[in-house]
Amino acid sequence: MNFSQNFFELFQLTPHFDVDEAELSERFQRLQRRIHPDRFVGQGAQAERLATQWATHINEAFATLSDRLRRAIYLLSMQAIDLEENPSLSGEFLMEQITLRESLDAAEKSGDPQVIEDFIAEIEGDSEQVAKAFGELFESKAYDEALQRVYQLQFLKKLMQSARAAEDRLLGY
Repeated sequence: MNFSQNFFELFQLTPHFDVDEAELSERFQRLQRRIHPDRFVGQGAQAERLATQWATHINEAFATLSDRLRRAIYLLSMQAIDLEENPSLSGEFLMEQITLRESLDAAEKSGDPQVIEDFIAEIEGDSEQVAKAFGELFESKAYDEALQRVYQLQFLKKLMQSARAAEDRLLGY
């Protein structure tokens, strides 16, 4: 195994946004069985330490590639494109954020868990559309536009977390 491999190479996958999650999971399990630190017990401290490092590396790679936001960010980083701390976003996007936050507040104030569930379903649909757009833009090497989709995905992920927390509050969890 080679620590200089990117995460896609580690799993013998082509670097694409669309990943076959079942295949990724199977390859992850195969690598973990091969390199699990328990297999190296008694083979010396160096072998055990190296196995632990590999297991950690494999876990990080799997966590990155199995999460579409992290995968998108990783793909951009492979193109030497990093996210900005305070990116300049379009006024339209900022207004959309405000509108969606207000919709979430209204859904929570309704006191009806179904209203929150409907909101969550809407956000999941929006996330799917933005993720699809990211994949298409990335494949066509429109990296600046793809980066904007990552910022949208980040916002939608945070909004989804807030919506799930609101749902938990309404359900008394």
